[in-house]
Amino acid sequence: MVNPNEIEGLKKLLEAKNILLDEFLNLTMLQQEAILNENYEFLAEITEKKAQIIDKVNNVDDKFIELFEKIKRDENINSFDELKNVDKEQIIKIKNFTSSIMEKLKTIKEIDEKNAMLINSKYEELKRNIKKLKSNQEAIRDYSGYKAMKNQSIFDKKE
Repeated sequence: MVNPNEIEGLKKLLEAKNILLDEFLNLTMLQQEAILNENYEFLAEITEKKAQIIDKVNNVDDKFIELFEKIKRDENINSFDELKNVDKEQIIKIKNFTSSIMEKLKTIKEIDEKNAMLINSKYEELKRNIKKLKSNQEAIRDYSGYKAMKNQSIFDKKE
């Protein structure tokens, strides 16, 4: 029979992951605002916070896998559905947390893809502006050279 504390442990780990993903989702939405407002300093801060959350999520995932692998070995099973003599309400809660996590991950992925497109668009715009600026600088340099030559010839004529 499965230790009820182990099932509770799985549930608490999924709950912790769910909370972390809520925070990650909020930061992902803030990232989009930072990109649209071209606030790249804030974008860098958000990206750092997201990296920290990813580390925490990975830690929770490692603990979950370790505990679930122990349960699978002890009970000689391959999935939750094979568990017997377990409070079905706990299993339902675990499945609900898992569904919620999957939905959040899907939403995060969609927003991140939009953010990547926005960043790429801003990058391309910046490249065009730099190219235009270089072209303008060359034109100014060429005109300055022409103007200098013209002024020299005027001075030469007065002598």
